[in-house]
Parts: sequence; C-alpha cells; structure tokens
Amino acid sequence: MAQLVPQIEFIEVENSKQWQAVFEQAKAENKLVFVDAYTDWCSYCHKLDKEVYTEQSVVDYYSENFINVKFDAESEFGYPKAQQLSITGYPTMLFMTASDQVFKVIDGFVPAEALLAYGKDISRMIKALPELEAKFDSGLITSDEQLELISILEGTDEIKAKSIAKNYVSKLKEVDFLSIQNIWLLARHQNQIDGYPFLYITSHKALMIETHGVNEVNDYMSTVYNDNLQLAIKYGDDELLESVVSQVLPEFVEKDQLPSARYSTKSVYYAQRADFDSYKMEVNAYMNNHLSRDNKADFALSTTYDIIENYASDEMLLFSTQLLQQALDIDAKNFELNSIFGYTKGLMGDYKAADKYLEIAKTLANDEEEQEIVQSLLDAVQVMREG
Repeated sequence: MAQLVPQIEFIEVENSKQWQAVFEQAKAENKLVFVDAYTDWCSYCHKLDKEVYTEQSVVDYYSENFINVKFDAESEFGYPKAQQLSITGYPTMLFMTASDQVFKVIDGFVPAEALLAYGKDISRMIKALPELEAKFDSGLITSDEQLELISILEGTDEIKAKSIAKNYVSKLKEVDFLSIQNIWLLARHQNQIDGYPFLYITSHKALMIETHGVNEVNDYMSTVYNDNLQLAIKYGDDELLESVVSQVLPEFVEKDQLPSARYSTKSVYYAQRADFDSYKMEVNAYMNNHLSRDNKADFALSTTYDIIENYASDEMLLFSTQLLQQALDIDAKNFELNSIFGYTKGLMGDYKAADKYLEIAKTLANDEEEQEIVQSLLDAVQVMREG
C-alpha cells in the first residue's frame, strides 16, 4: 500500500468573498495567514509544492500556526489581487495579519528549512508584540527591544511604528550611530536632509565608513536620495529638489558621474511633475554641454524611448524628433536613429516622413533581424495611417 505524502492543506481562493472569509477565520482563530501566489507556468511554484509543502516539519508547523492560502495570480481574481499586493514575480509568499495587512514577503523559491525558519521567526515576533508594547508604555523597554518593537509594528501598524521610531531617534547619542541597526532604522524612518541624523552622518562620513563599510553608508545615502526625491515630486518642492542634487548626490556618487546623476534627477522630477518646458531645458543643456559627439545618438534614442513610453504628447514627440535630428546630423547612416525617427514621425501623423526614414533604415539594415524590425515599424505606421 502506497504511503501518503504529507501536504499543507491550502485554501484555494478564487473570489473576494473567499478571501474575506480567510481573514475572518484568522481573526477567530488568532492566527496569521500564509499566502502562496503562484502561476501554472512557474516551475519553482511546482517545486515548492513537491519539495517544501510536503516536508513533514513544514506541514506540521504551518498547519498548526497559520491559515494557509493559495491563489492563481493569472486568474480573474488573482491578477488584480497580485497587483494590489505589488507582486511582480513568482512564486511570491506572503505572511499577512488577520486584518489583511502584509507583514512579510518572500520573493522566489526557498527550501523547507528556510521556510520553517521564516514561519517560526514571524510567529515569535507576533507573540512578542503585546509584551513589547506593554514595556514601551511603561517606559521599561530597552533599546534593542524598542528596535524589535518598531520592526514588528512596521508590518502591523505603520503609523505607530513611525511614531515610536521618531521618539527613538530623538534620543540617539553620537555613540548610537556606531550601531548598524540604528543606521537601518534611520534609513527607514528618519532621513530628512535637514534632520540631525543625516547631518551627523555626512559630517562624520569617514567614521561611518570605517565602522559600517562604504556599501552600508551608500545604501543609507541612496535611501535618503530616493525618499526625498519622491517627496519633492509629490509636493512640487523645487527647494527640496535642489537640496537632493547639491547635498545628497555628492555623498554617494563619484565626482565624474555627478553631471549625469544631476541630469537624471532633475529630468525625472520635471517629467513627473509634467513641467515639460523645464524638462526640455535640462535635456538640451545636458546633451549640448556634457555629452561628446559620439554619445549624442544613444542619448537621443534613450530619451525618445522614454518619451514614447511615458510622455507621448504632440509637444514631446516633436521635441524627441528635434533630438533625433541633431543626432542624425552627426550620424546620418545610423540604422536605429532612422528607424525610430521614422516611427516617431508616424506617431505624429507625418506619414510621408515616416515612410521616408523607415525606407532609409531598411537600406541600412545589416541582417535579417534588423529587416524584421523595420518591417514591424512600417506595419505599425500603416496601422496608424489606416486608423
């Protein structure tokens, strides 16, 4: 008689009502929810099913401590749910609270021992939460315990996590900057350019690098850069943009790379803010003042691709053709320049010019692959013309 293989008994969720029922069950049983987002074509998803979810220790622990859920991320229910949960690859596993909040995400395959360790660690943290909160409320919490409390709350109560982190950071002394856990905390919660932590770290950069290593310090600076740039974009804060460019970039970008980094930062800001006059000024200034003659073609192409994909208004398409024309004046026999120039002209409704430059590109094609590229662009322009 064949021996039965142990297996986690997953609830296969196919609609919103079933999803809601899972979390109602989790509340009733005071459990976390373990979610496996899979696709039929994902080989590592099947590997999880065969090698991990059948391991007896994993089956026993997850069956006792979690509500276990699966959903097909390409199903009618699963596709929008995967987007909502910011899932971009498979398999993706999530630990979620009973209030339907993501606590921890695991991207990709992990062996049974690792998944068991994740489950035990997350269960321990959730069980420790009430005691840590009580210690914090009584003022008897240690620094290490406060860091753990913040880490747990980041997955269960982000607002409270930020409040406790702010209180924690306000009490930091200089010696506390020698702890890498504190640097990680600052990157997550306290990275204002005019704040004491950033000012201290930048004014003691050599000590920080000696203590934590250049990669950790650069990671911190990169986080400060990204977070403040996003804030500047969100609120249209030109002064914050200038602070990001003048104060943050030089802290982690090599001197010879600064012009490119400054350009990228400002062009992203102006494009995201739909301030296209300023965007065009930045593009022209960088192309004319910082690029060699040989590099202008690649720059014009990459800028045009970005415009077509993200900002394809009549104004911006016209601007992209102006950039491409400058590059063509330098290299008239560039296959890609002629191809994209023709395609962009088609997007603008100038089909005569589109045909002209795509035919030129056809004569410049070096192989069958390039011939196919031109033909696909000609076909696309024909569709535009007929539409």
